[in-house]
Amino acid sequence: MFTATKIADGLLGIVGFRQPYNPNYAILDEDNTTSLSGLFVNDNPYAKIEFLKDTQDYKDISYDEFNALLKDMQKSSSISICSQVFNEFDFIDRGLIYKNASNKIGVETLPNGFVGYKIEVSQAKNTAFSINRVILDFNGTGTFTLLLFNTGKKVALQSKVITIASDNQVEELNWVLDNTSTTYKGDYYIGYVSTGIAVSPFKREWNNANVMSSFKELCLEKIFVKNHTGNQLFNLDLIEGLSQDTGLNLDISIYDDYTDFILNNKMLFAKAISLEFTIRCLQMYVSSIRSNTNERKSQELYQKIMIEIEGTKGSDSLISVTGLREQAIGEISQLKQEVKKLKIGFTKSRQILTYTLQ
Repeated sequence: MFTATKIADGLLGIVGFRQPYNPNYAILDEDNTTSLSGLFVNDNPYAKIEFLKDTQDYKDISYDEFNALLKDMQKSSSISICSQVFNEFDFIDRGLIYKNASNKIGVETLPNGFVGYKIEVSQAKNTAFSINRVILDFNGTGTFTLLLFNTGKKVALQSKVITIASDNQVEELNWVLDNTSTTYKGDYYIGYVSTGIAVSPFKREWNNANVMSSFKELCLEKIFVKNHTGNQLFNLDLIEGLSQDTGLNLDISIYDDYTDFILNNKMLFAKAISLEFTIRCLQMYVSSIRSNTNERKSQELYQKIMIEIEGTKGSDSLISVTGLREQAIGEISQLKQEVKKLKIGFTKSRQILTYTLQ
């Protein structure tokens, strides 16, 4: 699994185009002429900016719109390649902190300060988790702010104002923690400031209602920080254990997530993305609804373009040609093998270069 939007934006510029010498088509912006890998799509003799500009479907497209189109095509190419490389089962665990039945009779009296959970993540690489939703078990009505912290940052990673209107309600969160922000690993804290709030959590004292679930790759415990106020991370030395229930029942998913791996090892994917991007450019010619000089020239080259994409097998009349698609499949296969070696720890023979995200 990976986060497609982060991959699309993070890999933009891994390949690019050379600015055409033809002044009428020297219209590419900096984003499209940047190539961190040194690979340029129009080094392929059939991938011409002239053909791309004059065969895309909208004849009155502006320069800005054309540049945006090329960037969207590159983003789609990156997502396509990563989807083919990381296509194996990646689910690890999912569940609620509390699964057993609870009798809503007594209510807790919370101490003043921050109450919630500490979430400790295992050191396994590429492990991510998502706080999908929170089930709120409170008596009364009132409002508080749910906060999510990481020890790498003073400011909250996420926050949401919660208005309690019933004794059982669900708030969708979808807070994804995949190591691609300004924090990496460390511990997470989720909870709220209990001082002055008008609602009280129900006690979990009936049968096994207070038994917390175990999660693979995560460790959770209830915590309290005396007299803490405000929306910034507290002094970790002041954390205490908490016996009372907080009223927060989190729905958590844990899974293998390769967003961070991809973004920090982007050069591994450059060749495959370049091939996929080139294929998409050539396919634009053959699917065009336009009619103009360059469109007709591309149609005249139709057979050669299709051979460039699909290749040919040798025969009495044809020379064997390895097409772009077969090359891309080969690159994807190599990437899968490399990822497999890295996943099982065989990294000693190869140094992976990492790039700091800005």
